Amino acid sequence: MRIARWTAAVAALALAACAKTESPEQAQARMQAEADSLRPIVEAAGANYSRWIAAKQSDSIAQLYASDATVMPPNMPAVTGPAAVKAMLDTAFATGAMTLTFTVGSVTANGPLAVEHGTFRTSFTPTGASAPAMSGTGKYLAYWKKTDGQWLIAADIWNDDAPPAPPSPARRR
Repeated sequence: MRIARWTAAVAALALAACAKTESPEQAQARMQAEADSLRPIVEAAGANYSRWIAAKQSDSIAQLYASDATVMPPNMPAVTGPAAVKAMLDTAFATGAMTLTFTVGSVTANGPLAVEHGTFRTSFTPTGASAPAMSGTGKYLAYWKKTDGQWLIAADIWNDDAPPAPPSPARRR
């Protein structure tokens, strides 16, 4: 009797494990379907981000980020959390007007996690004569996570395509 119960229990566990196990093909199909359903959300977030940059709406942009998000801008320290993202953007907005457009290259998703990469085009017009106007292109990588049913950016990093400036004579060795 014990062996029959034990065998039935093992069989039930094995059947449950098999039911939850995906083949590599099934996993790939599921992940592709998840990425396909996430892509419009990512593209809409990018369009909103662009609109909010032009309107200097740092509070709206900050809402795209998870509470523990890390943003890693080039040539600056990383910041963590929506309040720090807002402060970073407010500092930038005080120096001039910006435009920013995104082209999503790919979105890869697996359950509540996703990675987006793409390119951007930006321009900056300074307030007063504080700095020259600039424009450029670059690439970015964003890590998204689904929290309480909402997709939020968990990590964001980017850099531009321009070559680095040569070191100043004082810094050369």
